[in-house]
Amino acid sequence: MMEPKIIHKLDLVINEVKKKTGINIQNFKHAFLERRILYRMRNLGISDYDEYLKLISTSFDEAKSLYAIFSINVTKFFRDPHVWKKLEQDIVPELLNKTRFSPIRAWSCGSASGEESHSISILLNESLHGHRFGYQVYATDISIDAIDHAKKGIYQNENLINVSTQRLNTYFEKSLEGTYQVTPQIGKQIEYEVVDMMKISGKLFDIIFCRNVLIYYNKETHEQIFKKFANVLKKDGILVLGQDESMIGTDGDNFFDLIYPKERIYKKIL
Repeated sequence: MMEPKIIHKLDLVINEVKKKTGINIQNFKHAFLERRILYRMRNLGISDYDEYLKLISTSFDEAKSLYAIFSINVTKFFRDPHVWKKLEQDIVPELLNKTRFSPIRAWSCGSASGEESHSISILLNESLHGHRFGYQVYATDISIDAIDHAKKGIYQNENLINVSTQRLNTYFEKSLEGTYQVTPQIGKQIEYEVVDMMKISGKLFDIIFCRNVLIYYNKETHEQIFKKFANVLKKDGILVLGQDESMIGTDGDNFFDLIYPKERIYKKIL
């Protein structure tokens, strides 16, 4: 359990960020907040918490910089391949079997540097081949640096270990430096936005990917997030969580049925 003294200092940082930027970060887990703050302090060469508090209390730019590093940008294309196989074999075909008059709309929450959003675009591009309607991917993150990286669509070999040779040859262009860039046909289907996922409004989706994002938020916030997802999902909409995430201990089951436990895939309750 975290010491009251540390919690008090975290609360002071939370208050300063909100005061300077208008952004409320209190919904993140205390342990996660502490790790990010200490990471930022190390980067600045600051070892004393009080010194950092003094800095953030006088600097709008530091408050923004701290918030920006809450986005964790460690991911890969087609992370957890068995999940993507289930999506390809069962979930997307089910979406296609419905009478449709509009594109399939997918949302990648916490899209980080774009590996997930591009994976979704590749999957839907292949699945919708020959169909008269298309698809759209909406990708959001709180980090402007992450979104800028995602828009460029340039990746290293280690990000592509789950990409088959066929997909690599079809959807990527290799540079002389050895990096790989996603082809325009995949990238142009993705709309990026720097925004907190709880502030999304006026949009409806067939499927939401919120993978390895909830682990940074407290349980109370999980319930708000699940309710939000239920509100922006269409009838029978699909929610995909990360492999270490679930709705256990929340009221999420009021909004969703767990249809594939191993893959953490849920369907919106009518």
